[in-house]
Parts: sequence; structure tokens; C-alpha cells
Amino acid sequence: ILMVKDGVAFSGDSKINESYFVFGKDIIAPCDAKVVKVIDGIKDNVPGELNKTDITGNTIILETLRKEYLLFAHIKENSIIYKEGDVVKQGQVIAKCGNSGNTYAAHLHFQLQNTNDLFNTIGAKVYFDEIIVNGQIKKDYMPKKEDFVKNKKRSLN
Repeated sequence: ILMVKDGVAFSGDSKINESYFVFGKDIIAPCDAKVVKVIDGIKDNVPGELNKTDITGNTIILETLRKEYLLFAHIKENSIIYKEGDVVKQGQVIAKCGNSGNTYAAHLHFQLQNTNDLFNTIGAKVYFDEIIVNGQIKKDYMPKKEDFVKNKKRSLN
């Protein structure tokens, strides 16, 4: 997930993280959940350079009441607010968007999976109860590549 304006993801110097619209933006908990994995303290990359050692970079995984796991990766260094075992409520800020790990530029990698394991897991499609897509309200919708999405309280595109 990234933010764009006039078809581009940054303004100014493309080699500076703060030039990217999404860098440092709040990541909010999409539901009530328990924090089951936290990786933090990994430096944000210079845009265009990869960290192939720490693939997901700074990461937080939430476990839902249904034992589903929500992975948020490439988070800004030292911005994760919660620790393993904490409970978060829907709408709470959990971290800031960053550019850590195996990524060229600031964005949020978000996925639904069946375990809290980073590399031995099966992903699943993510549907949003209600979301604004390309200016229209959609219910029970799974965003597609290049959709412009936002919720009623916070912009996600």
C-alpha cells in the first residue's frame, strides 16, 4: 500500500524517505487483536537500496480472535508502539509506515495469513467491510492493484 499524488509516490528527492507521501504515516489496527510478533530496530533503507538480510524489515503480526494473522511489514524503524502479548483495539495506531527490509521505497506490505510464521505460511484474500474505492463506497471488497482506496476516517491510498 502506498500513497500517490498525480501518479507519483513522492515529491522532491527520490533518495530521501521523507519525500515519499506514505513514509511516517500512521498504521492503524484494522480489528481488535493480540500482538504475537514484533521485529523492530532495523534501519530504514535509502530509497532504491535493498536490505536482503532482513526481508520483512520492521514487522508486527496481529492475531485475531479467529486465529487469523495480520502481517504488517517494512515499518519505520523504532515506530512500533506495542510489544508481543499486548492487545490492540481497532483504530489504534500501531506503528508508522517505513522503508525497512527488502524494499526499494516506502510502502506498507499487509497480508492475511494462517500462522504467525514469517516464511512458512499460507496467505489469504483480504476483504474490507466497507471502503471507498475510486470514489465509490464498496462493501465486502478486496482492493485490486492500482485501486485508489480510503476509509471514512483516514486515507489509505
